[in-house]
Amino acid sequence: MGEQQSPINIGRTVATPDLLDQLEIGWRPDRFTVQEGPEGLRFAPRGTHTAHLSDQVYRLVNLHFHRPSEHWVRGRPMQAEMHAVHLRVDDRLHACVVAVFLDLGDAPETGGAGEPPTWIDLPALLPEGGFHRYEGSLTTGEFTENVSWVVMREAVTVADEGLRAFVRSRADHARPVQPLNRRFVLTTG
Repeated sequence: MGEQQSPINIGRTVATPDLLDQLEIGWRPDRFTVQEGPEGLRFAPRGTHTAHLSDQVYRLVNLHFHRPSEHWVRGRPMQAEMHAVHLRVDDRLHACVVAVFLDLGDAPETGGAGEPPTWIDLPALLPEGGFHRYEGSLTTGEFTENVSWVVMREAVTVADEGLRAFVRSRADHARPVQPLNRRFVLTTG
């Protein structure tokens, strides 16, 4: 493992006013195929979804969920986090992961295992506002340092009861936060 591992604790950031113009996300509601992998359940979209980041085009290959969140904000984890893993269209070795903090509400734990949803309203899981951006690694597998991270600043309240139950009961565990080292975290303001 190298010096650019993920996830990180997002503390100090560098405000970059034009950063907001460098991201365009093209998500829509879609059906997903659920696949069991060595790291947990992965949700592969049936349709095409994109993220445009700094003039590069990335295509969504899977979603997965962590509880608690992998990224921390000012020394604290959030309730949960969704990772939307996109691979670059012209170079599938480089990834862009859009991370969204999820608010699961205050409902008590039921102890039951939520079934993985096959229909997800992706736009409903994308918050308004800004984001943080840094270069890092995958948080599973071989932890390859080939990821441009986009961590949305605001959490989204999960309205879909089935998805909420699934994340509460069956989300992947979180990898511990890693040292920032000499990296900078950019923010939209």
